[in-house]
Amino acid sequence: MSTAWGGMIVSLTHREIELVLGWKEVAFWPDEERVMRKLRRALEIPGPVEFSRFQIQVIQTWVEEQVEGHYGGGAVLNPEEQSIIKKLRAALEEN
Repeated sequence: MSTAWGGMIVSLTHREIELVLGWKEVAFWPDEERVMRKLRRALEIPGPVEFSRFQIQVIQTWVEEQVEGHYGGGAVLNPEEQSIIKKLRAALEEN
């Protein structure tokens, strides 16, 4: 779902947000830090999170790095990872 300013709403569950934050313990770039702050805020204030297209791509990169680390190329995803990827892809495809 898009917002008036062109942002995208992604409805991640509390558990999915915790997983994403666990995958990226330290931000190396200011953009990553902004995404992490937004996710931490979403843990405190439940509900859909609004991201820019670029921020969704940042999270998608984190997911891909995580999957490659566990499964050697990302051929297998657990149900939570599948859900996160599906939500991110849907938001990107919508816009």
